[in-house]
Amino acid sequence: MAISFVCGAIVCSLLLFGAKMVIPTRAETDNLTGESENITQSFLDLLPDIEKIYRESLVAPFEKAESKIYDEDIAEFYGELLDSTGLRTPDEETD
Repeated sequence: MAISFVCGAIVCSLLLFGAKMVIPTRAETDNLTGESENITQSFLDLLPDIEKIYRESLVAPFEKAESKIYDEDIAEFYGELLDSTGLRTPDEETD
């Protein structure tokens, strides 16, 4: 059973290696650099901004907690804490 598993793994790897040799992995680039950049940019525009979504999901609970602080001293300390840890960038500050 172990021998058949090893033989199967070898056969599959040989098939994948053979397919890699037959199928071209790189597209030819003639004089289409301008068009390919436009196509690439249009595909990137379709993707959601994962970094923005992640940052918003990370910072939103802390900003919500900051809105519930009514003591001015504690609110100021909490705001400085958010700034010093980098959770809130200077353009996101709310006063």
